[in-house]
Amino acid sequence: MSEIFPKLDPDPKIEPLRDSIDFDDLGEFLKSRDFKRFCIQVNLDKNWRSNFEYVKKHRTIFLAGFDHDEMDLEECLTLTMNQIWDSDKHIFFIFIQDFLYTYTKWSKKDFRVKEIKEDLELLEAPKYILEKVESFQPQNEQGVPNIPIPEVIDSKTKLERCLNEMDLSINKAEYNLTLTYAYSSLEGLFKAYIAAKVSEIELTNDLSKNSKIVKDHIKSQIAKNQQEYPVQMINLISTITNAVSNARNQFSESHFGGSSDLWLAEFTRDCTNSVGRLILKFIN
Repeated sequence: MSEIFPKLDPDPKIEPLRDSIDFDDLGEFLKSRDFKRFCIQVNLDKNWRSNFEYVKKHRTIFLAGFDHDEMDLEECLTLTMNQIWDSDKHIFFIFIQDFLYTYTKWSKKDFRVKEIKEDLELLEAPKYILEKVESFQPQNEQGVPNIPIPEVIDSKTKLERCLNEMDLSINKAEYNLTLTYAYSSLEGLFKAYIAAKVSEIELTNDLSKNSKIVKDHIKSQIAKNQQEYPVQMINLISTITNAVSNARNQFSESHFGGSSDLWLAEFTRDCTNSVGRLILKFIN
């Protein structure tokens, strides 16, 4: 009995989408460290390597001086997309969303978002996937932009990781985990502010107490400059902190709570980013 190998042509249903993803720098991206990390994050690394070895083994074109790896990697993507599409449609849409998110971060170039969205609509992708893909323009990666962390903050790398993990956990539908990362992000932001602006005050591990220290100090700075402002705006620091803390305690993985929903995870992320940008304006 002859061995049957997976096909390398895209499944007819996903062929338009695969064509739209055929970026000029696709091969280079698939060779990048960013893509390798992406494969590990989505638990695709072993399957990807197996597919790549299969493609290399069954390559029928050999050209002198030509980079066959990039061509093989692009074929590998087609093979992988076919496999995921045949296995689980929901996982396929999550994969495409995460793949495009990672590509956008790596390339920082505009790409055919409108075409890709239309291709996904033909495949009846969920509305939240379509909305997320639509937001992947480099100048507008999400409804509430990521916080640029200044170099002066000692915990910059850890804080950036927590903030970025909120998006990744939402992409993977791990909404409880989003709440944990939101809590950790606020914790890092408050500690960074206190260390930079009110270092004489001893840091605590109480999120609510730290948020009050930050809120009161910002209010005092505004009052010192004799500025008029709606006090409710600054009070939102504590209000949002308490809401995030309560949500985390009720739903997060670390507290073994129930299952949260997409809307709660996204709203928590957006609130965290909003508070973070406000705090960083006063740090700067």
